[in-house]
Amino acid sequence: MEVEKEVDPKAKGEFLKKIAVNGFSIIEGDNTLTLRPRGMEETAEVTIQEVEPNEWKVVGASGQYAGFARGQKRLYFEAYIKKWATEAILEAAG
Repeated sequence: MEVEKEVDPKAKGEFLKKIAVNGFSIIEGDNTLTLRPRGMEETAEVTIQEVEPNEWKVVGASGQYAGFARGQKRLYFEAYIKKWATEAILEAAG
C-alpha cells in the first residue's frame, strides 16, 4: 500500500520565505512558481514546479543572470531550490 505524501503548509511557507529573502519575486501558478531576481541587471526568469509534495524541480530558466554562462542557470537554480526546500522542511519540523 502506497502512502501519499501531503503538502506541509508550514514547510511551503518557509520555502516561499527563503525564496523572497534571497532576492526573488514570486508569481504563483497552479503547481508552479515563477521566480524573478530583484535588481536592475538581473532579467532572469526561473519556473519551478512541485513534482511531489515539498519537492520542487526547475522546469524553465531564461533571460540573463549576472555571472552565468548560457545553459548554466537551470543547474544553478536547481541546486538552490533543493537546498531551500530541504531547509524549509527541517525548519517546519523543528
